[in-house]
Amino acid sequence: MAEDLLAVCIEAAGSGSATIARPIVDRGIDLYLRRLRSLLTIPIQVKAFQHLSPDGNGNLDLPVTDVSEDPDGYLALVHLPAPCDQLYRRLFLIPFVEFRERCPRGLLHGRECFSFSGNFSGGSSDLWRDYLLDIDRLPEWLASAPGWTTPIPPVPEQIRPHPVIAGDTLTQLRGEIGRLWSATELERAGAGAIALAEDRVRLDTVTLLIHDLLNRHIAGLHIRTGKITPGRTVHFEVPRPPFFIDKRLYVLLVLLDRDDQVHDFCLLMPSEALPDLGYSETITLEPLTKRFAPYRIPSDQVGSVFLEKVFSNG
Repeated sequence: MAEDLLAVCIEAAGSGSATIARPIVDRGIDLYLRRLRSLLTIPIQVKAFQHLSPDGNGNLDLPVTDVSEDPDGYLALVHLPAPCDQLYRRLFLIPFVEFRERCPRGLLHGRECFSFSGNFSGGSSDLWRDYLLDIDRLPEWLASAPGWTTPIPPVPEQIRPHPVIAGDTLTQLRGEIGRLWSATELERAGAGAIALAEDRVRLDTVTLLIHDLLNRHIAGLHIRTGKITPGRTVHFEVPRPPFFIDKRLYVLLVLLDRDDQVHDFCLLMPSEALPDLGYSETITLEPLTKRFAPYRIPSDQVGSVFLEKVFSNG
């Protein structure tokens, strides 16, 4: 509940500039706060107190191995009083780096732990007083994040003679097949070294956010799924708003055969290539349309090839 309530508070503080992703498999980070139309991401771990001392103090022992070392991330410590329907009006937002450097350590049941003690009433002698924040000040905290307010140029929108009609239920179902298959392939290739996250509410082009847990890098994948026609073609459409371009954002076109099984190859394209490839194209598969040929990847290698492309150069 604390994670959900904090996510709502932060997304509201962003006033349309922020989105929150939740990990599909929990590997230590609870929330991924991302600026819309970018891969600028702040990983957040959430720890909650249900009870405080009469003077507002909270004490918590955290195993050292449970606290991330991500240099861009934060530890959020919140108070969730009964009846647990809203957060207390103040919270601690502490950079992981600062927390790991400053928090006292001790042994608990043979494990090295951080021994956190913080006063939610804002006592002047509190070690963490500088990181105590009123919830209504979250917009200011967000705006202070490096790069958060940097303007992002829009992708020019194509003028269409007819409006694009949303897909029917079957089309949406096939889209889910492509998304779930892609997540499975990434998890298999990542072998526990990555975390996949999905936005709580989809507001831009990122279908899956990928977190390299070893090197602390973030990448994004926009997934499109296309049904191969009897004429061996597939239509490829990427909505321009709210598309954006980033060296670690790729577009994956998952091809489905007649029985809705994944075809033997997919197309994996860097977002930087989309302006030249086109945002709305009908692709011939036999032979493959020439300009898409460099992006053909065997389906059983999609996960490993993608991770190599986005994370191999640091």
